[in-house]
Amino acid sequence: MRVMPNKKLSLEELDIMLFDKRFDYGGEAIVLRSPNPNTLYKIFVYPSTDLPERVSSNKERKIIELYQRQLEGAVQPISTLSLNGDLIGYEMTYEPGDIPLLNLDLSQEEKMYVLEKSSDILTYFASQDITYGDVKDDNVLFNPTTKKVKFCDMDNIRIGTLPIDVMGHGLYDYYKAVGTIDEKTDAYMHNLLLLEQLRYNNLSHKAILSRLRQKPMMPEFPEEVENLLNGLTTPENFDGRYAIKMLKR
Repeated sequence: MRVMPNKKLSLEELDIMLFDKRFDYGGEAIVLRSPNPNTLYKIFVYPSTDLPERVSSNKERKIIELYQRQLEGAVQPISTLSLNGDLIGYEMTYEPGDIPLLNLDLSQEEKMYVLEKSSDILTYFASQDITYGDVKDDNVLFNPTTKKVKFCDMDNIRIGTLPIDVMGHGLYDYYKAVGTIDEKTDAYMHNLLLLEQLRYNNLSHKAILSRLRQKPMMPEFPEEVENLLNGLTTPENFDGRYAIKMLKR
């Protein structure tokens, strides 16, 4: 087993980066530009603050497991980050040109390409006993130059017996209805992403499901796909099929 490297940060270094090197942020963490142009630092913080928070044991174990596995189609953790002896984050790979799907203005053909490739990655994750979970447009990266598709926010997945840490709204709604995060979860979430990309531009999962409850006609899709997508309003009855696979066959 490879030993994962650790980088020790000083409070002064961290303060400077938090002030001057912000790249992105989310519910759990702030992403910073590192001294290396091909990596980023992810620092976990207390909610609504810039105060670093010690990484939970569950998340730490997942980061180390991901370092060992080096999964395809995913951002890779390459070292842990510590402050005064506490693990507060990790360094991850970054390819300049990788852009979240949320921030891209793509043609219909390009959207179909990204949806197909991302579903392939999720199927691969499933073969590795992984559920990604929070499948949404800001967690799918696409590089228009290299045409590579990958997932970020990998520390929040289910891998083996290590559970997802935080559920977004769409994922939590699925969990409430089904009672578990199961092998159908990623396909369900990916189908919502497909609807957001191809029909309901920039609508939230909640808003999309509200539209679906009105049983809209979807003439742009084959009847079988239309029925599958309208059925997303009852997650407990979802059969686990990817709509994009049905559109591309």
